[in-house]
Parts: sequence; C-alpha cells; structure tokens
Amino acid sequence: MLKFIIKIVFITIILCINQEYARGQSANWNDTLQTILTAKVSDSIKVSQIEAKTIFLVTNARPEAKDFLKAMERLLSKNNNSYLLAKLYYTKAIVWNFTVPKEEIFNYIDSCIYYAEKINYTQYIVRGARMKGQYLDRFNNFPESEKMLLKAYEASQTLQIPFESFRTLVALAGIYENQMDYNSALKYSLIAAEISDKSSFKNTLGSLYLRIAIGYSKIGDNEKAQQYYNLTLDFSITDQQALLPEIYAHLGNFHQTVGRNEIALSYYQMCDSVMHSQNNFTEAVSAYSNMATIYTLYNKLDTAKMYFEKCINISEERKFRYLGRIYLNYSTFLIKLDQDSLALVYAEKALETTIMNGDTETLPDAIRAKADAQIKLKAFIPGINSLKESITIKDSLYQISQQATLAELLTKYETEKKETEILKLNSDKKIQELQLEKQKALLNGNMLAARQKQQEIDLLNQNQQIQELKLAKQKEALTLKELEAETNSRKLQISQQEKQLKEAELSQQIFSKNLILWGAIIAIAFIFLLFNQFRINTHRKNDKEKYLLQNQLSEMRLEALRSQMNPHFIFNALNSINRYIIRNSKETASEYLIKFSKLMRMILENSKSTSVTLESELQALQLYVELEALRFDNKFDFNISIDPAINKSSVAIPPLIFQPFVENAIWHGLMNKQERGAISIKVNQKQNNKLLVVIEDNGVGRQKATEFNNRPHDGKSFGMQITKDRLNAFNKSENNLKIIDLFDSQNNSAGTRVEIELITLAA
Repeated sequence: MLKFIIKIVFITIILCINQEYARGQSANWNDTLQTILTAKVSDSIKVSQIEAKTIFLVTNARPEAKDFLKAMERLLSKNNNSYLLAKLYYTKAIVWNFTVPKEEIFNYIDSCIYYAEKINYTQYIVRGARMKGQYLDRFNNFPESEKMLLKAYEASQTLQIPFESFRTLVALAGIYENQMDYNSALKYSLIAAEISDKSSFKNTLGSLYLRIAIGYSKIGDNEKAQQYYNLTLDFSITDQQALLPEIYAHLGNFHQTVGRNEIALSYYQMCDSVMHSQNNFTEAVSAYSNMATIYTLYNKLDTAKMYFEKCINISEERKFRYLGRIYLNYSTFLIKLDQDSLALVYAEKALETTIMNGDTETLPDAIRAKADAQIKLKAFIPGINSLKESITIKDSLYQISQQATLAELLTKYETEKKETEILKLNSDKKIQELQLEKQKALLNGNMLAARQKQQEIDLLNQNQQIQELKLAKQKEALTLKELEAETNSRKLQISQQEKQLKEAELSQQIFSKNLILWGAIIAIAFIFLLFNQFRINTHRKNDKEKYLLQNQLSEMRLEALRSQMNPHFIFNALNSINRYIIRNSKETASEYLIKFSKLMRMILENSKSTSVTLESELQALQLYVELEALRFDNKFDFNISIDPAINKSSVAIPPLIFQPFVENAIWHGLMNKQERGAISIKVNQKQNNKLLVVIEDNGVGRQKATEFNNRPHDGKSFGMQITKDRLNAFNKSENNLKIIDLFDSQNNSAGTRVEIELITLAA
C-alpha cells in the first residue's frame, strides 16, 4: 500500500511540474510544490523514487529544481536519513553546477560522500568520489583528482553495476589525457572499452574508440591508431553518426601528421560534407584551418585563403573560444602573401580576442605576429616594443608553468612520504602485535595459527616495500623534472640572448636610416672645413689608418661571430641532451653533457685572447666533431693527422679558425649524403713559420649541397666570409684560402677540399 501511495505522489509531482512549468506560472508552481510537500510527506515521500534530479531533467527548470531540493533538505535533515541525504547532496552538486562558488560545490560532494560512507552506500561513494575527482581536475589539482578517481574505481569494482566502473574509467582516462600521460590514459580507456563491449551500453564505444585512437596517435603507435580509427568509423557509420564530423576531422589530422596530406584532405572534405547534417561546426573549423595549411604548403594560396575565410566566418558567427588562434594563423598567412597591412589588422584582432577569452597560450604568439607585421611595415620602434612584450610574456608563462609543475610534484611527493611514514608506523606496530600472537601460538602448539600470523606479517612487509618503491619512483620523477627545468632554464637564457641580438639588429636598422641622413650632412661639413688637412696627410698615413681600421673591423666581426655561434650551438646541444633524457638514454646524455661542458669551457678560455696553441685549437675541434657525430648518430668518421715536425704546444694560431669549414662540411656535405661520410684534417709544415691545413670531406659537393638546400643560410655564408677576413688580417695578405671541388673518375661530385695557408706565431 505504501509503495502504491509513493508512486501516486511521484506521478502527481511530475504531472504538476510539467503542467505548471509549461504555463510559465511560477507562483502556481510554488503553491503546487508547497501543497504536495506539506500534504503527504512524512515517511511516504521516499526520495529514492522522487529524485530531484529526475524532476530537473523532466522540467528542464533549474530554479524550480533548486526550490524542490531546498524543501527536501529541510525535511530530510529532521530524520537524518543518510541514504536519502547522500542522494540529495549529489543532486545538489549537479543542479548548482557553475552557479555557486566552487567551495560550496565541494561541500555538497563531501556531504554526499560522508553520508554514503556512513551507511556503506557504495554506489554513491563511487559517484561522489568520481564527481569530486572531476571537479578537482577542472581546478588543476591533478594529484588529489587522481587519488579520488582511483578511490572511486576501487569502490566501483565491488558493485555489480558495470556502468559505474565504466564512467569512472573514462574519467580517469580524461585526467591523464589532460596531463599528456597518454600511456595511462590508454590503459584505462582500454579497460573501459572491454567493459562497454560486454555490457548493454555499447552505444558509447564509438567515442571511446576515437579516444583510444587519438591516444595511440599521441604516443606514436600509428598502426594501432589506424586500427582504432577504422573501428570508430565502422561503428559510427551504423550506430553513432553524430560522431562522424569529429572522426573525419581527427582522421584528417592523423594522416596530416604522418605526411599523407592528400588522404588528410579527403577526410577534411568528408567532415565538411557531414557537419551541417550533424550540426557539428567545431570540427569543421579545425578541418578548414588544417586544409588552409595544406593548400599553403601546395602553394595554392587562393584556395588556402578561401578556407581561412570560411574558418573565420564560422568561428565569428558561433563565438568559438579559440578564435584568437585562428586570427593569428590568418595573420601569419597574410604576411607570406605580403599583405602586411591586413596581416597587422588580424594580428591586432588576435591580440584583442585572446585577451578577452583569457587564452594565455596564444597571447605571446599574437603579440609576436603583431611585431612581425609592424616590422615589415617599417614601424621599427612599435615592432621592437611588441617583440619585447611577446618574449617577456612567453618567458613569464613558461616559468609559471614550470614552477607549478614542480610544486605539484613536490606536494605529491611530500604527501606520499608522510602517508608512507604513517603507514610504516602502523604497519610496524601491527607486525609487533602479530609476532607476539605468533609466539603465543607456537607456545600453545598451534602451528596453523602461527603460519597464518607469519603470512600476515609477510604481507605487511610486502606492502611496506611496495609503498617505498612507489615513493622512490615519485622521487625519481621529481628529480628528472628538476633536471628538465634546469635544462629549460638554460634554453630560456639562450632565448634571452637571441632576443638581445634581435633587438640589436632592429636598432641597427633604425640607426642606419638616421646615420645616412646625419652622416651626409656631417660629411659635407667635415670635408668643407678640413679639405686642406686631408690633402696634407701622406699616403703612408692613410694606409696605416686603413690597416688599423680593417684590423679593428676584423676584431669586431670576430666578436660578432662568437656571440652568434655560441647561442646557436648551445641550443642544438641542449636539444640533443633533452632528446637523450626523453629517450631515457642516461649514459649517452651524460657523455654528451660532459663533452659539451668541456667544449664550452675551452671556447670561453680561448675567446679571451686573439691566438691559441695549435694543440688547444685541435682539442676544441675534436670535441666539437664528437658532439656533432653523437647528435647525428655517428653518421660520419673523422681523422686528424699532424706533421711530426710540428710542435703543437709552441705554435699559435687564431682561435676557432678551422671550425666553420668543418661545420660546413658536416651540414652541407655529409648530412645530404646517404652513405657514411668522412672528414680528414691534415696539418703540414710548409715553411718555417707557415702551415698548410687541408680539410677534406667525401660529401655531395658544393653544387649538390646548393640543390638540396633551396634556402641558403645567411649565417653560414657570413661565418665563412668572416673567417676568410680573419685569415687575411692574421696573415696580412690575401689568397690564403682555396676551396676545391672533388670529382671521381666518372666526373661525379666526390666531396670538397679546403686548403688554408696560415702564418704561425710563437706561443
């Protein structure tokens, strides 16, 4: 009879709510609710049948659902029904979502967990812990989020409700994806897929297969990624067509990432064809943007521009959050078309939109795009200021991110450490108690009880060891993160140096414009006033001044070369160290780091003087080549031979005089060669105070190198020219350098030989 009354009350409530809400009469709704709640409440209003969540979903009326929940909370608090209170607070957290401060939401969730644990109501322990874990992740508290979701998953395994385990596994996969821990995300996604496949809710498999495919793509397992993309596509075509735009967009992105641009375009076009029927314009924006990128690579700029404009139109119409990034990409594209004024307009739009949307990731790039457009429009001073602002913001964001990551790891480590210590104390105490019980059992002759106690002791010891291993693993992760932070800090210093060089270059352009104007005026006045004095100066004095000026210019260019080379080389070296660390090649990373630090020390010491010993120069060159060989996976051999008549320690030469030619041989000769390469350096005594140095490689030759490299590096030619000028200045003569192309018997390129004549000084 009571159940029948409950059903009648439930149906009456739903009908009344629908009727009153449809009429839009709030006053009548409140009257109806008050009447029902005061008439037949007491024990018969079992909220297990009348969940406010159900009412909220039926009516889609958040204010009315809130009123109902408040009324229920007042009623249920009188009889302290934990079963109903757990449900009530869980529902309150859903209904009040994003409408109250986060502390209040967490209070509702904690109340749900409290009442559920009080009566061991496992289903709502799972739901409460899962919801709390997801909220914690939303507020960037990954360690606590992980802990709550693992708690929810552990509890869900005791239930006979597969869907609760499934939802918890999907939530776990989601937080690991946010941390870019794709291996852990895949682990839980695959378990969830297995549960879904065996259960009645198989309609979720399409989106889950897509998530797994993306995960495999992220870790570089393209074969499995392709397999799951195909599964997703097959499943969605028949059972989940709403997913098709997203699947086509991700398939296009997958093929574009591995270089299959034509296949990528076909999937993007399929995404375009189904987006209107499925009303999924978010994926269309991604597809249009990527299509524009591909057509830009194909130099089909009109088509690329069309897709950029489509992308912008949809994004503006639907106010997409990442509109700033789209404006930024279009601005960069317009600069390539030399439409600099329009590029500046879209760069400023990108900047305005990113600030409005709080898109801090895009903000420094938007400012940089504005700087690039300003510089191309010859607005140098605003361009310099924008460039400074971009670099400053990017560096600040990076440092904040690094500090937050380290703080998070440190907090997690300290928490685990304290928990381990507490666990160990409790475990030690328990072990002592078990040992006493074991001894009593032995004294009483109860061998079975003694064996059971020993097994319990062994299990506690094993748990202690597992906890200690887990703690050690976290400490190792923290140490690696600190090392990564230190490496990145060095990269940041290099970035600052590059920033200073860029500022100097831009300042020089401004200075040059002013110098031309004022220099012309001053020169005319100076010539007019001092003409007679210039006529008196002798040819010898002019030659001397010219020589001194050239010598000073050579020294200045040498300093410029040093400041240019060091950041470039350091950046490449640190990238290599970082790569070995990521690959977990600790020994290789350590070997590389030792050689790198030794070379840096030698360069710094040698750069203090205008000449160094031949021995020191060759040692530095040997270290440089060994580092380059390591970086390029030992793709070439290297040999130095010296005339026995030469005393390496007593002969002085200019520092870093051979390195540019060896670098040129590696980068332009050997790296474009399929077979194994070789470089040899021969140092011979030509006369008493002159050396002949021959640098020879078996690379592809200068002509082939030019064909491979369609974009010549100005830095390289500048370095070679400076080295040639230094040779001329040091030898006080010209024609000290010969570059000879080598050919085999069939007149094919067989490498390059560089011959350097060098006057020596006493060390």
